[in-house]
Order: sequence, then structure tokens, then C-alpha cells
Amino acid sequence: MISIIICSINETFLGKVKESIAATIGIDHEILVWNNRQENLGICRVYNRLAEEAKFEFLCFLHEDIIFKTKNWGQLIVSMFLRQQDVGIIGLAGCKYKSLSYSGWYSGKKELDCMNIVHRSPDGDEYLYNKPSLNSDFEDVVCIDGVFIATRKEVWRTIKFDEKFLSGFHFYDIDFSLRVFRGNRVVVTYNIGVIHITKGGNFGKDWLMDAINFHKRYSSSLPVSINKKLLDKRIEKGIIIIWLDILKNYEINFAGKWKWIVDQKLYCHPGYYYSIMKFAFYHPFGLKRLHKWKK
Repeated sequence: MISIIICSINETFLGKVKESIAATIGIDHEILVWNNRQENLGICRVYNRLAEEAKFEFLCFLHEDIIFKTKNWGQLIVSMFLRQQDVGIIGLAGCKYKSLSYSGWYSGKKELDCMNIVHRSPDGDEYLYNKPSLNSDFEDVVCIDGVFIATRKEVWRTIKFDEKFLSGFHFYDIDFSLRVFRGNRVVVTYNIGVIHITKGGNFGKDWLMDAINFHKRYSSSLPVSINKKLLDKRIEKGIIIIWLDILKNYEINFAGKWKWIVDQKLYCHPGYYYSIMKFAFYHPFGLKRLHKWKK
């Protein structure tokens, strides 16, 4: 009943996730894989191409670097779609608010971010679990992370991934879920646990330029929230600071950093100056290594 769709660049990861799916999904399924080590197509194009070939009514677009912890998770997905007819997407991480300010899906606000993922690294596991509401096993959000995107085939057929505008590997998940949100519910479930066996996203210079282009395109329709009470400028300020802090750790050229600052006119706000300084100098001056040494 579920077609699993994977854009693969790592044969070892692919083998592990196939074994994990077979051992845990608990429902009739197929796995459609695109070997992107050869053609290096954009992920939107790959996903649309494989979705056209899918034979089942439910689709699951999946990163290959995960291992499932939950038994019979496929049954949980199908059951939720059948019970909640207005649900268009089910994810494992997402946010109740998408800012106008440049960012990924993550806001850094406990009342907004929803997730149930374990990040595995050489230093040990980091359990990323956040459940703002204790009243339900799922949360309504406006955008999700692309590590796991389950949807109905009819929803995908109506929306599709935007392979014309998004030709690379970033923001396809936020773009797709925001467009689905216009007519359907987008939710994060806490009933399915996975281990992410890489460190997650790489927010380097390519991601940064894709973020700028994405937000310019969406500027007239952002921010987006699950309710109007969350449309608060203080949330935007917090997101600006958290993403300056995240990006300070990545190799981004000064031209890209300058564009990030200037395009958002962050230089007009003294409250951002300390975060801007860290963003500009933390990585190139090796301050991260200094902090580790001091610890």
C-alpha cells in the first residue's frame, strides 16, 4: 500500500535502509530507487519521476541515511491517512511557523518545532524530540523536513515537486509542504522513530544561496503559521539570531555572508551585531577549534 521513493547517492546507506524498511514497515510496499551517483539530477526531478511510476496510493519520499526504530510504521501511516482525510503530508520533523526571515524549517522555538529523530554521530546519539502539545501523538505544522515525507498520491499529483525552480537538493521539502498546506493539513507524528545516521543537513554556501533565492520568491506569502496568534515580530527576531548562530559553523564565503546580511538589512539593527560578528568570523578564524580546546 506504500511506495517508498529514494534518491540514492550512497550504496551502503541504501542497503541498510532497505533492510530496515523490510524489517519494520509491516505492510505491502515497493521501493523505487534512483541511482543519482550517475546522473546527479535535482531531487525534485527524481522524486517526480519515481512518483509517476509508483503503483500504490500512498507515497513516502525518504532519505537513505536513516534506520527505523518503530515496528509496523507503514500501518501507522496508512491508518492515519484513512482516519484523517484532510491530512496531506505526514512528516517526522517540522514547524508550526515559517518565517519571512531567511531560515530552514527549524525555528529554535520549543513551542513551534516538532520532531522525533535521533541523530547518530561519532560522539554519540542526540535525541531530537520535541512535542509542544501533550494532548496528541501528532502536531499540525506548516512545513516539514525532507528526511521523511509521506503523502497521498493524489496530493502529489496535484502539487508535485517544483523541479523548474528547485533544481538542486535544498528547500524542496519546505516548498512542497507549504504548497500542500494551502489546501490540506500538514502534520508531524511522534509515533514513528528513526535514527539519522549522518549529521543531517549541510548548511554551506550552496544551501545559503538556495535559501536566499527561495525566500525572495516567497517574500509576498511569508510568514506562514498554523494560526494568526503566532504572527509576531519577536519570533522573526529569534529566528534571525538562531540561524546566524547555526550558519557560523559552516564554510561560506564572505560574499555569501554579506548577501545574507545586506538582503535582510540586518545591519540596521544593533541587536543583531554580536550574532553577525560570530556569523562572519567564527568559521574562517577557527574559533570553533578554540572553543573545543578550552572545553
